[in-house]
Amino acid sequence: MRYKRGRDRAATKGKQKTMRIPRKLILNFLTKSYLKQADSFPMTILNSRMKSMISDLWFCMAIIMPFFLLFMILFFLIQTFIYPEIEYFPTYLSVMLLPWLMLLFIILNKDIASGMSAGKRTFGFKIVDIQTKKEASQLQCMLRNVTMMLWPLEVLMIIINPKRRIGDFIAKTEVVETETCVIDTLIQDLDSIDKISPRLILISLLITVGLTSISFIATN
Repeated sequence: MRYKRGRDRAATKGKQKTMRIPRKLILNFLTKSYLKQADSFPMTILNSRMKSMISDLWFCMAIIMPFFLLFMILFFLIQTFIYPEIEYFPTYLSVMLLPWLMLLFIILNKDIASGMSAGKRTFGFKIVDIQTKKEASQLQCMLRNVTMMLWPLEVLMIIINPKRRIGDFIAKTEVVETETCVIDTLIQDLDSIDKISPRLILISLLITVGLTSISFIATN
């Protein structure tokens, strides 16, 4: 009896360590609305793979939108009442840096839950390892999104080869068709992730900072 109770407590403790992401942060009226836009006119003229890519981008932007608006208000207060003498552009960049970093981080890791992002679940796609044909690892799912900054080229690649864009060649993955599933499964799969590799988080942060630096240099 003691052994059974101890085992139950261990199981409960293990469940408590499961990563929990606030449901309303991922699934709310705004994110669901953005997700549906990719399946409405004029997006209906595109194939499912393109609609999946577009809806993923909109979905990620919708997650960040409340933070973006909050920081815009902060920027307005700083520029208008606190330090009006400070130059506009540097202040704007400083205030909006965090939402931008958050957006890039989310885009990089949008597929880590079972190799299926919000858009892929909606339109029936999944990321698999090109050799084993099994579900791609979290690191592979992240690496394939590094090239999303080159989205015009990635769009062209999807038109030419819907299964593999540039990022897939880097991560050694491909996108395969699967059954569509309700968006709520995204939360379930995220909750089922017992642990996200510290290496994945570190690499994601380094890539996020690197891409931000490149973007900043390109705009100056």
